[in-house]
Amino acid sequence: MASLSSSSSPSTTAEIVSPWLYFLAGSLVSAVSFWLLVLPIHKNNKKSVNNNDDDDDDDEYDDDDDSLDEPLSNNNVVTKQCHQWGAQDAPYKMVLIVNTSLNMGKGKIAAQCGHASVGAYKRASQRCPNAVKWWERTGCAKIAVKCPTEEELANIYAAARAKDIPLYLVEDAGRTQIAAGSRTVLGLGPAPVHVFEGVTSHLKLM
Repeated sequence: MASLSSSSSPSTTAEIVSPWLYFLAGSLVSAVSFWLLVLPIHKNNKKSVNNNDDDDDDDEYDDDDDSLDEPLSNNNVVTKQCHQWGAQDAPYKMVLIVNTSLNMGKGKIAAQCGHASVGAYKRASQRCPNAVKWWERTGCAKIAVKCPTEEELANIYAAARAKDIPLYLVEDAGRTQIAAGSRTVLGLGPAPVHVFEGVTSHLKLM
């Protein structure tokens, strides 16, 4: 009887252990395969998508919000922050300042103004959503004006920042008509009409 018990024990143990070994081995192989094969592919695909998005943005337009040199002035004092604007500051408007020294065609100007207006709207929505709300409620007024030189564009840029006017400067990708990096249109606002006094009030309409 003792001999029978000792001879059958290893076989029984092997039968019990074998399924667990198969299960553990299968799970381990699946996990290793996922980490070695699937995960790197997922990361590469995600990186590729992000790179494609960046390429598309570069092809369309570029925001050059901080690259213009600001002339030193004692007048660069913010009297009222844009996030404080509200109903009492209405009416509002957006101003698109076109760099006419580039001699762009009408279609080119229209496209660049589109980029500037969308960019300015997005920026204002983040910085002063209440002002954007009242601009929308009062008709979404927009005007386009002529700027004769890039130097003047830089002065307007500095004056707008001094008054905390939301802004967006468009640089062209250089695919048609003008050189890459050309500063085409500066979008200002939406902001209260009175805030533009001394900033764009001297410019002529397009």
